[in-house]
This record gives sequence, structure tokens and C-alpha cells, in this order.
Amino acid sequence: MNAPLAYVQGVAEGLALEAAAFTAQGAVTCLWSPRRRALVCPASLRRRPGFDAAKRNSATRGWPLHLRPTGGGAVPQGPGVLNLALAFDADRTFTIEDGYRLITQIIQEAIPAGWTTGATPNSFCDGAWNLSLNGRKVVGTAQRIRPIGNGQSRILAHALILMEGDLAAGAAAIDAFHRDLSLGPIDENVHTTLDRAIPSLRDPLNTLAASLNEIAQRDILRETQHLGRRAA
Repeated sequence: MNAPLAYVQGVAEGLALEAAAFTAQGAVTCLWSPRRRALVCPASLRRRPGFDAAKRNSATRGWPLHLRPTGGGAVPQGPGVLNLALAFDADRTFTIEDGYRLITQIIQEAIPAGWTTGATPNSFCDGAWNLSLNGRKVVGTAQRIRPIGNGQSRILAHALILMEGDLAAGAAAIDAFHRDLSLGPIDENVHTTLDRAIPSLRDPLNTLAASLNEIAQRDILRETQHLGRRAA
């Protein structure tokens, strides 16, 4: 792992990379982009009434559904989507806010722009740690923390970055999935892609991946060393 960017055929392969990173030793940066489209949602949604039918309906519409261990909501995956996952150990002083702050700072450093942080009503997987440009969501985040003993936790922080491509089909797929589960509507127009928000950016996927990998490895080390000193 710690490779600049893995192009995977299906979402299951990308989720497997993240799972391997979470169970590995030390700090791991995982960057991947799928060639085939699918939806991914938190495993907790399985408890919602009508989930099995909603899953079948999504597959029938051409969007097979996969489950992930982190929180948040359903998201579209496919060409033009870049996934960044950070896996590392931290001491008990590390909070979920620290994890979100770390991953969003890494993205903002790699892509200097007029980012804003906060919820984006009617976006898919909406949350307080979205990153937006010009009022439209580009980045969504999710996280998992697992105690591993000796006052330590294993952190998996994830960001989905909308890099390029048509958002309409993915937003419509999430909206239909939400309707099947009696969840709120999704509006395509509250999202944008990085290449639309920053037209001067060329070959954004490969250019950004190398930068994210370098910055992430440095910042994870710096953050965990700082927290270790604070806990001492």
C-alpha cells in the first residue's frame, strides 16, 4: 500500500484495500479509484426496514450495492471518484474530530483553493466535515475508530473526492435508493467535481494522488507524535 493510486475494477477491491490497511501495522495511506460504478453505504443501514428490497432495486438499476464499516451515508462510486483512506494508530486522546480535521487538512494542503467545511443540505452522505468549493460539495468524509489495547486505537479515516465526470447518474442512483428506504432527497446540483471547480487543473486524478500520499504520510506522523506528547 502507500502507492500513489490503485485503479481497481470493482468497488469490492477498493474496500478490500481499505480493510487491509485497517488491519496492517503502522501508518498506511490507501488511494484508489474504481472502473465500474456502484453504490456504497454503511453496514448500519442493513437494519433499516426495506433494505434488502432497496439493495435489489439498486442492482437492477445498474448500481450494485456494497457495504462499508465506516459511518455516514450512501455514496456513488465509479470512474472519476478518488478515495483516500488513512489508517494509523493513535493514543486515547485522539478524537473523531481529530481524525476529520487531519484528513480534511491533508486535502486542503494538496489542493490549495477556497475550501469551506460544513454540511451541504440534500447532498449524499452529508456531514459536518464535507469540503465544498463555491458552495458545492466536492469531498465527503467518514471514519472508524477501534480500540486495540494499551490506551491505543486504530483509526481509519476516509474521504471520497469527486474529481471529474458526470454527477447526474450517481446522484439519481442515491436519490432512488433513499426513496426506497424513506430517506431524504438528493439534489445533484449541490455537488460539483474538482475539475469543474478548478478548470485549470490538468489530469487531476494522477496529479493529486501523488501529492496526497506524500502529505498524508508526513501529517499522520506529525499528528500522532503531537498527540503522544500531549498524553505523556
